[in-house]
Amino acid sequence: MAALESVRVLELASVLAGPLAATALAERGAHVTKVERPPLGDVTRSWKGANEDAASETSAYYEAANGSKHLHWMDLASEEGQLWLEEQLTSHDVLIENFKAADLAKFNLQPEAVAARHPHLVRVRLIGFTDAPERLAYDVVVQAETGFMHLNGESDGPPLRMPVALMDVLASHQIRLAALEGLLSRSHGKTGFFAEVSLAGSGVTALVNQGTNWLVAGSSPHRNGGVHPNIAPYGDVLLCKNGHLVLAIGNNRQFEGLCQVLAQPTLLQDERFSSNQRRVMHRKALMDSLNLASSDWEKAPLELALRQAGAPAGVVRTLEEVFEPDGPHAEWIQTNASGANRPAAIAYRVHHFGH
Repeated sequence: MAALESVRVLELASVLAGPLAATALAERGAHVTKVERPPLGDVTRSWKGANEDAASETSAYYEAANGSKHLHWMDLASEEGQLWLEEQLTSHDVLIENFKAADLAKFNLQPEAVAARHPHLVRVRLIGFTDAPERLAYDVVVQAETGFMHLNGESDGPPLRMPVALMDVLASHQIRLAALEGLLSRSHGKTGFFAEVSLAGSGVTALVNQGTNWLVAGSSPHRNGGVHPNIAPYGDVLLCKNGHLVLAIGNNRQFEGLCQVLAQPTLLQDERFSSNQRRVMHRKALMDSLNLASSDWEKAPLELALRQAGAPAGVVRTLEEVFEPDGPHAEWIQTNASGANRPAAIAYRVHHFGH
């Protein structure tokens, strides 16, 4: 029996963060009912790329966040919808929603009132900004306002958005944790659990060392093309015959392995590269030398040679390479009831070694 098999989740959310969190709970066994308003449903059904079927009722974007669910079409603002919703709140354990603050009264979903009527219910609400809960929040806006765009891009270029809705993905993990905390709290006899997950808060808490570079050291990080501000060469890219390799060299021993594989022993005697801090200071000169040496290699054999030498690196894979049916990441591909493949929402496997 899956750990969450007895849990019933009512998803009144749309777009990505809420639906992705509910999909993750479903992958761990929860019974998830997703509610969409007819006739159009979740807005992501219409978010189609240029090469998608315009006549399809779904989209690749929608499929990414909506696997393993029971779909129910209902206008929750109607009299019928209100009666149905009240019944569902009685029979479900978890409610996930991201309605606009101004719409809560229309759906009879004011937090304190719902908690009074359904004290057993664990409710997780997604908002954009804690200081302005009525403000509409889109991922790219939150990326901008939490510092991510300021950090992302080349030093001589404009700020760039991340290539996925990263704030939504981060918030989906916060929603999952809040839901599980609520269930645990309920098991301890506490009722009326209500958590608000902030998109902006999810972004700020994910700044981690970039945030403390400012908070602790007073250093304001700037765009640098994705290299690590505290470690070198880390995040730096080597050009190979057939693509690229990214380096993750965190100490002198690993740097020695890198230089040995690339047949660059003189770099080990160069005072500019004698410590991690000095490598950070002289990053460009270091990478110029390393790239000259890597240009004769293909990326996969070079990664293997570096791995065997104890020098961490990664092949920069295209999505075609990431999702190869027999590739190293094939286990993380899920198939929806519609037949569409998507990345899994859960990235762990559970083993029970006890009774």
